[in-house]
Amino acid sequence: MACDNSSDKSSASNTADKKEIVVGLPPSMHNIMMERLVKPELEKMGYSVKLMNFSSLRDSDTAIVEGAIDLNAAQHQAYLDVYNKETGNDLVSLVHIPSISAAVFSKNHKSINDVANGQTVAIPNDPSNTSRALILLEKLNWITFKPDTNLGTASLLDIAENKYNLQFKVVLSELIPRMLDEVDFAVMPGGVAWMSKVPAEYALYQEQLSPELELMVVVRKADVNTQWAQDVKTLYQSQQLRTFLETDPDAKGRFIWPQQ
Repeated sequence: MACDNSSDKSSASNTADKKEIVVGLPPSMHNIMMERLVKPELEKMGYSVKLMNFSSLRDSDTAIVEGAIDLNAAQHQAYLDVYNKETGNDLVSLVHIPSISAAVFSKNHKSINDVANGQTVAIPNDPSNTSRALILLEKLNWITFKPDTNLGTASLLDIAENKYNLQFKVVLSELIPRMLDEVDFAVMPGGVAWMSKVPAEYALYQEQLSPELELMVVVRKADVNTQWAQDVKTLYQSQQLRTFLETDPDAKGRFIWPQQ
């Protein structure tokens, strides 16, 4: 649930000339782009920007649908497709934004070549990040998928061959950093790793992001062409943001610019 419930639907109206923008912030390192650059720049343009913290992406998506917030900016198309399908909604991408890729991490091994029979691997339990984790392991040739597997929704049930008889621990992404002592390898979103201060040297294999896994600003379909939404889009595509990501001490070297 949101940490701040004081906002109502009127504060997130769909009018094209609105000057108050309410932003949902699910737990993510990516929030620094909104907090440190996009919000200040929008305020220079005359907008009032209110930030609301959420404990999960699903809660923040629901808040967009209900009109409590206008946008969030920490999810990818694969997750959004699952949410829309499960809830019957039509939230859409406004713009792809710089992302931090997922990776295979280990505290107990120095190389992915240390993989051996019967080892344990922690992976996220939400459907979109489960599929991302398994795709990473498939690229390492640790597993293979059954024919005709839908990669966007791949699960443990889609594994045709588990080459090393790996034992999977499927848990909340946010819990994985605490489990590094007790597993051989772990796959987690890069933002979760950075927020939990997992040392960079623990990352042994980086995800190569495809467009459907790049993070996005998400809005209601009816809001895509409003002036405020287009102003948000412009800032996420700006040279100002690129410079920020190249120079900010907390962001430098962590973000991948979107292909799309």
